[in-house]
Amino acid sequence: MSTETYQVEVVQRTGTPSGEPDAVSRERELSAIVTHMWDNAENLARQEMKLGLKEIDLRVDRLKQALIFGSVGGLTVYAGILVLLAAAVLGLATVMAPWLAALIVGGLVTAGGATMLMRGEQKAEGVVKPDEHSRRTVRAMKEAVK
Repeated sequence: MSTETYQVEVVQRTGTPSGEPDAVSRERELSAIVTHMWDNAENLARQEMKLGLKEIDLRVDRLKQALIFGSVGGLTVYAGILVLLAAAVLGLATVMAPWLAALIVGGLVTAGGATMLMRGEQKAEGVVKPDEHSRRTVRAMKEAVK
């Protein structure tokens, strides 16, 4: 019984004998590029989503702070105004009927309060209105989902 040994040489071809890549190599390279681009697009979409959510969180935090600050300030001013209004009614009551003094002071304060309420509403709309960057991000996300 004789034992014969064979040697097998494995050669990996990276191209044709002329040095150009063959079709299989080009297909692998194209596949790798497409895969890399897909991964990058996926990462970019995730990062944009995270950025959008952080921007929304930041806006919500700023809005909360503004509302809390405004509420505390408003309550303090309200208490002071009540005292001043009582003083104004008592002062006018010395020159006219007390009911008429209260009616005049109440009408003026109501008109001033309504004006301030409308201005506050306009300012609040400006805070919650989305900016152009947020709109572009939302549009890009919609396009990516399609």
